[in-house]
Amino acid sequence: MYYPLNLNGVNIYPLFGDFLKGAPYIFDFSSNNPKTLEYTLFDFEQFNTMIFDELEASNHQWGIGKYLEERKTLLRAYPNIIEEKRYYHLGLDIITPFNTPMFSPLDAEVYKTGKETTVGNYGGYIILKHDINGVVFYSFYGHLKTPHVVSTGEIIKVGQKFAHIGEESDSGGWFCHVHLQILTQAAIDAGYMDWGYISPELLPKVETYFPSPYFLFKF
Repeated sequence: MYYPLNLNGVNIYPLFGDFLKGAPYIFDFSSNNPKTLEYTLFDFEQFNTMIFDELEASNHQWGIGKYLEERKTLLRAYPNIIEEKRYYHLGLDIITPFNTPMFSPLDAEVYKTGKETTVGNYGGYIILKHDINGVVFYSFYGHLKTPHVVSTGEIIKVGQKFAHIGEESDSGGWFCHVHLQILTQAAIDAGYMDWGYISPELLPKVETYFPSPYFLFKF
């Protein structure tokens, strides 16, 4: 799944600048991994420590959680997600320490900033609006430190610092990372702006609303 179709001549800046070293550790947050049942979902310090202990033991500096990964056991504490069967992860999780700065991968308009205060949600988030060769799309960044360093309506340039990794309430109670997700205009129009997971029934529509974010993530 590749989006947008034409990237000729487009400069995509590394989201974390030159901070990330080497290859990532690939976390397994799927229901196939029994370790997901051990995570203390409502104790940020312990949850975060478990994730970063696993990362350190892997001898990697940073990690990722995969796009479209099935995460039923990881989401077991959230009844609305379970009831709606929205188990499939719509973003790419990049796992780095608290306060790591992020830089805009493309020229953008800050479409929206905010903070969700309920545990298990995004915490601080920023949505950037992009136009590449006439194709408008949005990049979503969740679990960010607040107060935000950019404002809604602001125009930012490729490579400009716009956010930092959050923790505790700023990360929605999740371990320190950023959730990077792509939204099409169709997703915005359909009211899916804050959806981080999708049900099996909507998977056939994933390219229409939530294309793969991998093209936008450089390191």
